[in-house]
Amino acid sequence: MTLRLGIALFLIISSMLLLVGYLGGISYSDLLPRTFSIKESPVEPQQKSAGLVINLPPIIAPVDDGERFYYVQANLAVEIDRPSTGTVVRDRHETIDRYIMEMLHSYPMQDLRAPGHSVTLRDDLKRTVNRVLPKGQVRNVYITSWLITPIGY
Repeated sequence: MTLRLGIALFLIISSMLLLVGYLGGISYSDLLPRTFSIKESPVEPQQKSAGLVINLPPIIAPVDDGERFYYVQANLAVEIDRPSTGTVVRDRHETIDRYIMEMLHSYPMQDLRAPGHSVTLRDDLKRTVNRVLPKGQVRNVYITSWLITPIGY
């Protein structure tokens, strides 16, 4: 008798909960977990092409804001148009480093500290790397790591 009473009590409580949920506007789809999706970020363009991406060696550039000196350490990845460009980039990485250091030194400190790195900075990095290459074969530049450290502390 207690088993029958337990089952009946369970069914009555379940029915009441379903009725309250229905009257409260809760639908079955609200109870199911949502599907996971990733939205595109408006700051960083997504890599949509089939280009090759290679990492450049870390670049450390001294920068000053008029009051203090800082080191900017940047790790960059470049998207290139064909595999042969990778060899050219590796052969000229010292020249690329020097040009990027000069470019970073010319930037105002507040632009370098801006979260999400401005699109202008990435465009300037791309232009700087393409200036060293014979045919401008870099499609995009991605900032994979960014660190600003004050000097003397």
